[in-house]
Amino acid sequence: MTIKIFNYPIAKRLILLIMGDLLIVNGSLFLSAVIRLGLSGGWEYIRNNPASFVLTGLVFIFTFFFTELYDSRKDFKSIGNIMAVTFASTSACVITTFLFYISWSLRIGRGVFIINGILITLFIIGWRVLYSYLLDQPIFKKNVLILGAGWAGKTILHEINRSRKSGLRVAGFIDDDPSKQGKDVEGVPVFGDRYTLLPAIHQNDVGLIVNAITHEKHADLIKTLINCSWNGIEIVDMPTIYEQLTGKIPFKHINNMWMLHVVISKPKLYGKLVKPLMEAIFALMLFVFLIPALIIIAVLIKMSSRGRVFYTQVRVGKDGREFTIIKFRTMVENAESHTGAVYTADNDPRITKVGRFLRKWRLDETPQLLNVIKGEMGLIGPRPERAVFIKEFEEKIPFYTQRLAVRPGLTGWAQVKYPYASSVEQTEEKLQYDLYYIKNMSFILDLVVLLKTIKVVLFGGGK
Repeated sequence: MTIKIFNYPIAKRLILLIMGDLLIVNGSLFLSAVIRLGLSGGWEYIRNNPASFVLTGLVFIFTFFFTELYDSRKDFKSIGNIMAVTFASTSACVITTFLFYISWSLRIGRGVFIINGILITLFIIGWRVLYSYLLDQPIFKKNVLILGAGWAGKTILHEINRSRKSGLRVAGFIDDDPSKQGKDVEGVPVFGDRYTLLPAIHQNDVGLIVNAITHEKHADLIKTLINCSWNGIEIVDMPTIYEQLTGKIPFKHINNMWMLHVVISKPKLYGKLVKPLMEAIFALMLFVFLIPALIIIAVLIKMSSRGRVFYTQVRVGKDGREFTIIKFRTMVENAESHTGAVYTADNDPRITKVGRFLRKWRLDETPQLLNVIKGEMGLIGPRPERAVFIKEFEEKIPFYTQRLAVRPGLTGWAQVKYPYASSVEQTEEKLQYDLYYIKNMSFILDLVVLLKTIKVVLFGGGK
């Protein structure tokens, strides 16, 4: 039960990080023009070239996002992250230069452009280092009290400890089990039972209470939590904070009513109308653009191994409807003729040399743009699975069928956050990401997945 809407600190920090970058990018643009041309000349120069400077700013911001420099939990004081900022700024300068040469009218003077690139890099590094120093200060920390020292409580304790830059620090547990009271659980004290909740809050300056009690809660505890909420203490259930920290849903720690509430409260307009239309149009444009590349890939497959160019297979889509998926063939012909339906393993000998290349760069999936155009799939969503595996997973994994509530996707949140699954355990892990996507599906999340997919394609993150 969530008593109060969770005002999560990481979201605040992300906004702070982005706002700081926007201020630096825009300030650097103006300052570089002033340094090069003087105050009045610089101001006039910016007024005459607004599109060029807006484009430059957007390229820098998107490059920082693309290189994952908006993970507010990173330690930007480390040499590795400072180098990452430098690399991102350099990449943004290269991209901007390329765009200027495409459209000469957008071109910024070389002197202003060079000064701007140097200033943004230096200021961004300084701002990120300052940001990390600020977050290490006690004023930015929030003490957390976990209700329940059982499996769910220990699970969220581990995730909070792993997210060192989340700003959360676990002060202790509250648990009614007498055998746990006065002892340490995973190195964290159990202060007492529900009647010691208020004293524990005051003594430890608690600002957030995480409800990790999986059974029915006592009426006295509920009254105390309501009182805490009225007095400004944030109260959130364990699955919600786990979701915020990890980007996945802990399906082993939720029940049917929690999932039902998610489904009922989810806005339907974007998923039912806007998203399918946008994806079909974009898929058609992308397919036309990629036709030359698709022809080259088809020729390479045909020349390198015997068999068909394309591989078709029946998959299960939204609401359990079956459809035929189309991919470039990456394995030897009739790869499952002797084994039946099996997982693809690491270094699978059935994969051809060209197929391994296509899988690494995710190019084998590109013919599925036709499935998107036909409305059988979307660009973003859980990957479609075979009926034989779905039947197996339904018996072993809770909430697995929830993946069928939305159209399957060419790529998805699980695909960019986790590699190929080749076991039931790995499928469970990917399901947590799929459930997160279904719960939080939006244009912004789809854009994030799309950008991360582009990164995977460019840097060969497939298998």
